[in-house]
Amino acid sequence: MKFTCTDGKWEQFECMKEKGQLCEDGACIDPWHYGNPTFGTCPNPEFGTQETLAQKAAYYDDIAARLHIHPDLKWAAGATLKKVEVACADGEEGPCYAPIKSDLEATYEDVESWHTGENDGLWSALYLTSQAYRYAVTKSPEALANIKLLLEGEVIRMKITGVPGLFTRQYIPPHVPGIACPDPETLRHRYTTDEEKDDNQWVQIREDGCAWVVDRVTDEWTTTPGDMTEPHCGLDEFAGWCWLDNVSQDEYAGHMLALGAILKLVDDPEVVETVKDLNTQVAQHLVDNWLYFIDWDGRMTEHGRLQATCLAGFPGFLATLALNYILQGAVSSDDANIWHFYNECLLRKGGKRCEGWPYQVEEKYQNYLNSTGLYLGEHDCLSNWNNMNMILCAMHNLIWFEQEPTFRELYQDTMVEHITAAPDTERTMIKQKNAWFNFAHAAMKKLGPNSDGPAFETVEQGICALKEFPATKQQTAKDTVSISEHYCNTRLDGSDAQEPFSVAQRCIQTFMWWGDPYNRRTCSGNQYYYEVPGDYLMAYWMGRYYGFIPEDL
Repeated sequence: MKFTCTDGKWEQFECMKEKGQLCEDGACIDPWHYGNPTFGTCPNPEFGTQETLAQKAAYYDDIAARLHIHPDLKWAAGATLKKVEVACADGEEGPCYAPIKSDLEATYEDVESWHTGENDGLWSALYLTSQAYRYAVTKSPEALANIKLLLEGEVIRMKITGVPGLFTRQYIPPHVPGIACPDPETLRHRYTTDEEKDDNQWVQIREDGCAWVVDRVTDEWTTTPGDMTEPHCGLDEFAGWCWLDNVSQDEYAGHMLALGAILKLVDDPEVVETVKDLNTQVAQHLVDNWLYFIDWDGRMTEHGRLQATCLAGFPGFLATLALNYILQGAVSSDDANIWHFYNECLLRKGGKRCEGWPYQVEEKYQNYLNSTGLYLGEHDCLSNWNNMNMILCAMHNLIWFEQEPTFRELYQDTMVEHITAAPDTERTMIKQKNAWFNFAHAAMKKLGPNSDGPAFETVEQGICALKEFPATKQQTAKDTVSISEHYCNTRLDGSDAQEPFSVAQRCIQTFMWWGDPYNRRTCSGNQYYYEVPGDYLMAYWMGRYYGFIPEDL
């Protein structure tokens, strides 16, 4: 709280309630800047690259915009480059091939095939998040252009479903080289509806602007599968496109992290209005459907359930996602009904259930937060890294957007004690050599007065991870089996080591921070294939924004 003297009177200003900040020396400042801390720089990383952090960021920002984003797709994707025949080396039998261009020159026009999948939206949104932080630090016109282009993709990703607030997992426009919808004849089964709604099926948009699928009972193309009585139309602008239904929590974790970061960090009016609209649509969809995502066919999506006691996940995990998504929508819209849903239906600040609440046995959502279910099995070996990342995405933004001190501190305590630094937990997040985990923890933990201060060691370990991050995301051969011993079986019967591997030792993945860092595996190289560098860029630019990484490091 700060006081200012105006017209001879002291005026009280509560920095946290008004701006989400702390008061220091009579000014409101962001919590992570309180006390102007200076962090260690990890001078001697074991597997450090010769490039500086800034040099790697410059390379990755360049290749991401140049190679990984096709302007007609409007999302970031992994890419396999075209190849050309070249002279063979001495003793090598022909024909011999090489990428059409080097990674320093190749553009989206040099792509042979785009690597698309059911989590396109998640991975692209995490890269989009990196650009929001980059823009906040640098005001880079290129970062803003990237944000605007990928936001167009976010709008399409929701609009193509024809359901406000509902993102698709994956969409494919016609006539983009290197990517195409599943063939409706040879891959007819990909468009066939399933009885249990536990598969992700493709939806075809035809010239009539309606959604077409193959009915599982009649085996005929139709606009009214199952119990639908009216066709799902009005999608004329997407004629010739296809999209994948049955969206999941995974997708929303990335979308909402990105939309929240952009709202907090980007000052472009057009961008802000777009983000506010998307946040509002998501929250309104959840309000209208009592915390469930309802698909285009009127059925509940398999992994789109955020009601805390629905048994689709641990109550604390689901409650965190629900609280974050509704709060972002409330802040974006300032809509009284969405605020009421957050304050009275979820938190029950008035002390009783809100009118119409259908889940009679449920408690206040803050009462569930401790039940995250993240660390499972002996030595935490049955843990689910998808859940770790999803809940951290949501908790990061929930803390960021909550400005009422009591609830903000509750969320911060939950994050530290049950998510990122859980005591008596062998594999808690900040022990995993994961820069994203470490920086999120350090930025959103309680800071300032009556706290234990900045997370100096955690931040420096995050910097070590970035220094050891590969200087390219070209697919290279790796082997963590031969350098470790089996410690335990994972939930999917894989093999884990006792200690986390450095990011330098692990197989290149779409988003390196998302996977199990203890996993023992081998992978082959592919000189044509490059993954999106959203992982390095998101952690790096977060570190820059929060003051953990100096510009010259």
